[in-house]
Amino acid sequence: MKSNLRIFFLCSACLLGAPALGWAADYEPPIVVDQAPEFVPVEVGSGWYLRGDVTYSFNESPFEAFGDIGFDVDHVRFGGGVGVGYHFTDMVRGDVTLNFLSSDEARFESDVFDARLENQVWTGMANAYVDLGTYSGLTPYLGAGLGIMYSRNTSELTGFGFIDEVTDTQSEFAYALMAGVSYKVGTNSSIDVGYQFVSSPGTEFADPSSFEPDEGLDYHQIKVGFRYDLW
Repeated sequence: MKSNLRIFFLCSACLLGAPALGWAADYEPPIVVDQAPEFVPVEVGSGWYLRGDVTYSFNESPFEAFGDIGFDVDHVRFGGGVGVGYHFTDMVRGDVTLNFLSSDEARFESDVFDARLENQVWTGMANAYVDLGTYSGLTPYLGAGLGIMYSRNTSELTGFGFIDEVTDTQSEFAYALMAGVSYKVGTNSSIDVGYQFVSSPGTEFADPSSFEPDEGLDYHQIKVGFRYDLW
């Protein structure tokens, strides 16, 4: 009888243990996958911007006095420029620009001789600006610049059986003062409208009243600019 009980318990233990062994054989440990790091794009050119400007000069032509002695004077008041800049902080930015300021021409024609004077003016400037906060989408700013004024003067005399043409160039110190307001028209683009004063105290130009070169060219301009941020 005892032998039969032992056999019965032994068989029961085998029956109960068999599923457990099967479950142990079927068990697979969970697969742990390390999460891939989040992709963060690298910003290329962050803070940099491109700009383009159109200007209108409302001062008189430096050749204006030639009109008093019979010359026809043309004064091209529209100009423009391009540049590249950088936002140093939310308030301070700077740029380097190349600008065409104006072109002037004075002509005299007669039966004896013809005379023509032409003057073209360019500037290369390094500028700094302070943005004074944004109010209802408008950001007023103040700015100043230092650089070089380049002028190209051509004089031509035709008559008496000959043609004489002389070209002279100058590169003199120049400075600029600016004030205006900008408006953001897109995520990366802004339009600004402002006043700009450009002066070169050492640049010479012809003065018919004294028949001597006079010094000092000043330009009072309205400037409309477009800036595109390279984010």
